[in-house]
Amino acid sequence: MREYISIIVVQHEGKPPKTIRIRKSYLKAFFIFACTFLFISLIAYIFSLSLLSEKAHLSDRLKKLEEQSRKMAQKKQELSKERDLLTQKLKSLEASLMEIESYLSQRGVRRKVASVAVGGPSYQGTAYLDVSRLEFLENRAQAVLTDIRSIPLGYPVYGKINSHLGWRKNPFGKGYEFHTGIDIDAPVGALVRATADGVVYFAGKYGEYGNTVILIHPSGYTTLYAHLSEIEVKPGQEIKAGQVLGKVGSTGRSTGSHLHYEVILDGKYLNPLDFLVLK
Repeated sequence: MREYISIIVVQHEGKPPKTIRIRKSYLKAFFIFACTFLFISLIAYIFSLSLLSEKAHLSDRLKKLEEQSRKMAQKKQELSKERDLLTQKLKSLEASLMEIESYLSQRGVRRKVASVAVGGPSYQGTAYLDVSRLEFLENRAQAVLTDIRSIPLGYPVYGKINSHLGWRKNPFGKGYEFHTGIDIDAPVGALVRATADGVVYFAGKYGEYGNTVILIHPSGYTTLYAHLSEIEVKPGQEIKAGQVLGKVGSTGRSTGSHLHYEVILDGKYLNPLDFLVLK
C-alpha cells in the first residue's frame, strides 16, 4: 500500500516537471483540520449572530425599562404632588369641621365628652395623613351633619311673622302677656313641616294651643307647632327634617289661621327668628 501521493507540477520554459510527494497521513490530517476549522468557524459565526440578536434584544429591553423607569419617576412625582394637595385639603377640611363643631358647641348642640383619664403621644407625622384619616374626617363630618339635622333650622311654614317672642299687648283683652314663640301667618291647610330630625313627644289637643305637635330633638332642643287644623303624626314616631307634621289652622286660643311656633332648650324659650335664617 502506497503511503505517499505524488503530485506532478509541470513547469514552462522547457524546465523539467517537479514531483511533490505528500504522505497520505499528512493530507488526511490537513483535510480533517480544514473540516474542523470550517465547522468551528461556522459554529462561531452562528453563535456570533445569536449574540448580536440577543444584544439587540437586550438593548431594546433596556430602552423599554428606562422608559418605564422614567414614567414611574414621573408618576411618583405626580402622586407626591397629589398627596401634598390631599394633605392640604385634609387640613382645610379638619379646620372647617373644628370650626363647625365649635359653633355647634356654642349653640349647645355638640355632646360633650365625659371627663375621664386619657393620654398618649400626639403624633402628627405624614405617615398617617392617608385614607384612614380621610375616613375619620368623613365619619366626623357625617356625625356633624347628624347634629346639624337635629337643630331646628328654617321655616316650618312660610309666611309673614305676625307676633314675636316676648311681651305683647293681649289680643283678647286688656293688659299685656308674654308670648312664648312666634306666629307665622299662613292659610288654613298649609303644610307644616318639622324643622329638624326628632321624635314626636306629643300630638293632640294641648289646652289653649289647640291641636299641637311637640318634637324632641337629639340636640336637646324641643320644638312646638300649635293651632293646627289637622295632625298627621303620632307620639313616638321618628321624624325627619322637612317631614309634614300637620296643617295650619286656628284651633285653641287664636284669632285666625296661623302657626304658633316655639323653640325650647333646657326649659328656656329661645327666639325662633334666630333659627329661621343662617346668619
